[in-house]
Formats: sequence, C-alpha cells, structure tokens
Amino acid sequence: MEPPDLTPLVTKMPLQGLAYAVRTAYGDTFKLALARGVAKPLLLPWCLLGPFVVPALWLAVPHRRRTWFYRTRWLAMAVVVWANVYHLRYVSSANMACAYAAGLASTWGTILSLNLLVWTRPQFDAARVRRVKKGGDDLVRVASGDADSSHGKGQLEDTRVGPTGYDGGKGVENGNGNGTAIGLRTRKFPPKSLEQNTSQQDGEFEYIWEPYPEAGGFLERLGWTTDLILSFRGAGWNWSVSSLPRPQTPLQITHGDKVDIVSIPAVSRSGYKRHHTTGEFIRDRLAKVVLLYLVLDFLSVYMVKDPYFILGPDHKGYLLPPHLRNLPPWLLLAYREVLCLAGVYSAIEAVFAVSDLVQYWLASRFYPSRAALFQFASTFGSFEQVLDRGLAGWWGGLWHQTFRMQFSAPATYLLREGYLRRGTPLASVVAGLVSFAQSGVLHASGSLTSVPETRPWRAPAFFFLQMVGILIQGLTTWLLRGWVREMPRAVRRTGNMAFALIWLYFTAGLFMDDLSSTGLWTVEPVPVSLFRFLGFGFEGDHWWRWDRDHLPKVYVGETWWRTGIAL
Repeated sequence: MEPPDLTPLVTKMPLQGLAYAVRTAYGDTFKLALARGVAKPLLLPWCLLGPFVVPALWLAVPHRRRTWFYRTRWLAMAVVVWANVYHLRYVSSANMACAYAAGLASTWGTILSLNLLVWTRPQFDAARVRRVKKGGDDLVRVASGDADSSHGKGQLEDTRVGPTGYDGGKGVENGNGNGTAIGLRTRKFPPKSLEQNTSQQDGEFEYIWEPYPEAGGFLERLGWTTDLILSFRGAGWNWSVSSLPRPQTPLQITHGDKVDIVSIPAVSRSGYKRHHTTGEFIRDRLAKVVLLYLVLDFLSVYMVKDPYFILGPDHKGYLLPPHLRNLPPWLLLAYREVLCLAGVYSAIEAVFAVSDLVQYWLASRFYPSRAALFQFASTFGSFEQVLDRGLAGWWGGLWHQTFRMQFSAPATYLLREGYLRRGTPLASVVAGLVSFAQSGVLHASGSLTSVPETRPWRAPAFFFLQMVGILIQGLTTWLLRGWVREMPRAVRRTGNMAFALIWLYFTAGLFMDDLSSTGLWTVEPVPVSLFRFLGFGFEGDHWWRWDRDHLPKVYVGETWWRTGIAL
C-alpha cells in the first residue's frame, strides 16, 4: 500500500495533536488500501491457520510407523509457508501494534513449523510433564496394537524417548520406527485454589512424563500437539530451554515415568526464578500487571512528547520540544534508547504476566500439565549474566528466551547429524549466526507488514551486529586470557558490563529507528490513562484512550473464509 505523505503534518501540526494525526493518517491509509482490495485485515481465526493449526493437525496423526505419512511433512510445510507469505504480502491493520504483529506471527509460524516438522521429530522425542491424581484411575496404561490394526493387538510395548529430542526412532525414513505406544488416559483437573500450596498439591497429585500418546484418540493426540505448540520456551517439556528451572531429564523416558520435581531449582543458573506456592505466584503476576500498566501509561504519555517516536528517523524538519532541544546528540540518543528499551521490556513483561495467569487459571483446564508452577518461570533472567558474560550474557541469559529453542534448532540439527562438532569454535559461530539471522528476519517481517514506509533491513543489521560484538568480546577475552584470569572479579565484571552497554548504545539505534518508523509508539497501550487524568499529558487529553482502531471488530468479507474478527 502507498504510505501517506506526512510532510504537512510535520511542518504545520503542533506536537500536541501530532500523535493522533499521524495514527489517523496511517489508519486511513490502511482502510483505503482495504477498500481497494490491495490489503487484507488481520483476521481471527484465519490468521492462525498457517502458523499453528496446520502443524498441530499434522502432528496429531501418528507417523512413527507410517513412513509414507512422515514424508508429507514437506507438503504441510509448503502450506504453512504459503499461508505465511500471503500474510506478509497482504495483511496489515489500522492498529499499528497489530500491523507489526501480523508480520511477526507469520514468520514466527514458519520458524516454529520448521522446528516441529523438519529440525526435530516430536512424536519420537518429545515428552511433557503431566499432573495426575495419586491412587486413582487417572493413569491407565492401555494396550495398543499395530497402527494398521492387522496384527499384534493387545500387546504392551514401551515407547521411550531421549532427553535431547532425537534418541528414539532413528530410521523413520527407512521404516525402522520403534514399536507400538502405550497411551495415557487422564482426567483434567482445574488449578488449585489460592489457599492451597504446593505441599498440599503434592499430597494429592504426582507428575509423570507423557511422550506422544499414539494409542490415544485423536482429541487426546491433538491436545498433546497443541500443548507443545503453545508452550513458550518449551516449559514443562523434556526439551525446554536450558536457562529455565527444570527437572532432571532421564536418558530414556517411558510413559508414566515419575518426574523428579525435587530436582527443580528455585533459581536457574541464568537467574530465572520459579514460585513454590500458588499464592506467591498469583501475587507476583498481579503486582506485575498493575505496576507495568502504570509504566506503560507513563511511557505512552512521555514518548509522544518527542516527535521522533511518532514519525521515526526518516521524517525531518520537526522541532524538538524545549526539554530535548538543548541536549547534546549523545545524550539525546541515550535518552531515546532508554525509553525504547523500557517500552519493549515493559510490553513483553506485561504480556507474559497476563499470559501466565490465563494459562494457570484457564489453559490448565484443557492442559493439566499447565498446573505445575515451575512452568511459569520469570520472563527475564538476572543482570548478573551481563556481569559474568558480557554481551553474550545479555542475549543468552538476561533477555527473554521465548524464541531460543526455535532459533537454535537448525544449528542443533547440524550438531546432531554430525555436520558440526559440539564445542568447536565453528559450531559456536554457526549457532550464533543462525539464531541472530532468524531473529533479524522475524523482526524485519513486522516492519514489512506495517503501514508506514520503513527500512526492513535495520532489524537484521542490528541483530547481525550483536553477533559481531559477541565474537569481538569473546576473541579479545581469549587473546588476553592470561591477563583476564589475573584480574579481580570486580574488574572483570565491570569490563563485561561496560562492553555490553557500550556496544548496545552504538548499535541499538538501528532497532529503535525501525520500531519508531512503524508507528508502533503511537498506539495507546492502556485504555484508561491515570497520568493523563492527573494532567501529565497534553492540554485537553482525555483519560479514555482507545478508539475503534484499538478494538477487535467483526469484518464481513466476500466469502466465509474472509470473514472473522479483525484486529
């Protein structure tokens, strides 16, 4: 779609109404493109078809002993890619946050599906933690016959999986899959009340490992696969990211094996924390929601007082407000980077705080495994990771690890297949480059589906430079390893922190420019603004902030598959 000409707004519009005028211009541009048929809305449930529904349905069909069906993963992958490319090409929104999210969701669906359908084999190797009731009929081992039902009915045979996601089932392509599976029949239990703590839960329930329930019904298998797809960071699965608190995983896992809950640390090596009681968990998440609501409200008030966050870096000629006009360039850059970091951090933290509450209270009714508190570790790690590891600690420990498993999947596949040797410098470099490249493409996709004219290369350039910085710091540390070992710990930590922050200071402008150019900061993050009600906004600002473009709406298209809830 043709981006609007903002020149009249830049030169004539006072700062007081600039954010609203720019947001309206972007929204009108999308609506015009929608009326002309050159753009499509972000529609529920159809936007979920490619990224999530297709892989879930494909994985719900057993293929451990169906070589022919396993090969159809390429067809399923082709459907996923086609649907996601279509969304990247046409889909956007009058809401700039949803417009950006349309690109993220599309590319994330491709990366997620590649992990599940190509780089790993969940039916052979994945197992989740499941909560069952002690002493009842919650865990029933059932006999299953051959998938073709032609022989062997009624025979019990264990199905084991390995902890790394590849030990079981070598030879799917040549028909050498292992034998039949043992299924699980479990009731679904609602989450415990706030007054009941973990010790009481442990008295009533126990936790077991559940590999793919091949012998179960279709809905049971579909529940397992959707749980896998919707599990952030792999929490509660035998292949969760290593930075999370997680139980020790046996070398071989069989249906019904007990989970060593006692082995789960309170705090992981990366500083991710888990809660031991339900009340502690609920209070923490509710406190975060309230605090971050206020933080996002504050940022929405003060960020639009800088035209940069409204227009981005590509529109010149606007006059800075008095409180920024006399700042030196280096300090103005630091000011903007701090606000941008605070906005990104707060938004991510708030989204996952709400997500954790929803999963614990609602999703656990459909996925009993979600009732285990250890699955809801903190969103971000400890800043000590930066002190001890520098820039690598920022990205590999402190920063949220939501996409880490999928980003590292291609390199893990190469290691597993012997194309790379674990522990070598080449393997480390390839793993880092693959991860940061996918992250760059993911964020560039959000830029592509935004309404304003953007420079999608900025995000990939930023993430590529993070890998360069990690290599420079690692190589320097290796060359000076003799001196580094002699330094006091405080000096080493100061050096690590200084390098990470300085590198981010000089490179983060690329990512900040990209976000600002998308119009993302013109979106109102909260419906009711306390700070505007108290008079901290522009004169005349109303405390109610959401207009029609901020709310979902029914969209009726030409056909039933183009009709849904528009975001």
